[in-house]
Amino acid sequence: MKFIFTPLFACLFVLPAFAQQRGDKTFFKFNPSTLSNEVDIYLEHEFGHNMSIEAGTGFIFTDYWDYLLNQVDFGQINPNISRFQYSKARGFNARLGLRYYIVSSYSRKSRAKGTYFEPLLLFKKVIYPNNQTTIQSQQYWNHASKYVMGAQLLVGRQTRKGNFIFDRYVGLGVKAKTYYFDHYYYNNTWGTAKNGKIRTTNWLPSIQLGIKIGFQIR
Repeated sequence: MKFIFTPLFACLFVLPAFAQQRGDKTFFKFNPSTLSNEVDIYLEHEFGHNMSIEAGTGFIFTDYWDYLLNQVDFGQINPNISRFQYSKARGFNARLGLRYYIVSSYSRKSRAKGTYFEPLLLFKKVIYPNNQTTIQSQQYWNHASKYVMGAQLLVGRQTRKGNFIFDRYVGLGVKAKTYYFDHYYYNNTWGTAKNGKIRTTNWLPSIQLGIKIGFQIR
């Protein structure tokens, strides 16, 4: 994924240098609708008459929502990750979208407003804390991590008042959640503890509904 996101994130900072003479604007945004499990920030930069590129990143401080989701049986393999590990998980995310404003009022002040479509790519990496288990008076540690990759199509409307912007959106797409985890268990045949290393990928719909608030930075 780094081969996808690294050059695209670089474009977000290269474009302003080449497009400054056209009066293109750059906006900083914050997403309060994801504060239950992560902190997300974004940069949006205008280019062309009705297009912009938006890049976002964030810090994940809990994966408890994924624990609740995995209580529902979708007919897929659920990872052997404890509730404690979900609640104390840490990670980061990255998003990159190309936004097209279909209803936009063209002006030198700002073109990034109005109704838009935005196809985007998303990536997340989550690390779960080690979980201790005891087998025949011996201590073992279970490890787990998760990678999420997906694509979405957002539909939204962005409004502006002065330098402040308000962006509300809905999105639908698909994502793949790949879990890597090991699980120590007692093997009755050998009479010893065994480690079952498992990799499983679950394909799920990806749904978003939220708001972003921000302001112009240049």
